[in-house]
Parts: sequence; C-alpha cells; structure tokens
Amino acid sequence: MKVSFLKRVLVDQLRETEFWRLHDSGLPAEFLKELENAVQEIKMAPNGYMVVSESHGLRRYYEKRFHTHIIYQYIPEEDSLRIVRIYNARMKPVRFD
Repeated sequence: MKVSFLKRVLVDQLRETEFWRLHDSGLPAEFLKELENAVQEIKMAPNGYMVVSESHGLRRYYEKRFHTHIIYQYIPEEDSLRIVRIYNARMKPVRFD
C-alpha cells in the first residue's frame, strides 16, 4: 500500500517533535518511531478506525503513548493511504468536516 503525507503533516510533525524535545531530548526520536508504528497499524486495517468526516472520507487513529490523533484517508481503488493531519489530543483541533 502506498502511503503519502500532505505538506501540512510535515508542519504538524515538526511542531510535535519540538514539543516533545522541550520535555526530553530523547522523546522526538521515540515519538517518530511511534508515529511510524501507528501508520503500519493503520495500513493493516485502514477501514477499522473512527470516521471523522464522511464527506471527505477521513478517519482518525489514536496513538496512545504520545496522545496523537492521526487523521487519514484510505483510497481503496488506489490502494493508498493519505495522512492528512497529526495533532496532540490536548490541542484544540480544527474541524475536519
């Protein structure tokens, strides 16, 4: 399965790694590893997570260790997964309708 990341996700990822670096210099690497593991889990069951926007076909995966929401879109006809946003559950998110 092909996995792609919207440009906004890179900004999200930088924000999150900086947030964790301020807490402990070793946490950014651990955060990125957990993010990678989460994407692998999504790939195994892309239709298995909560729908957050039916109109856009968006779903949400919750990564527990770092409290990260991963918003994604699965496109079965292309066998592809598009990561749309990532954000810490403690943040006030933008609506994804």
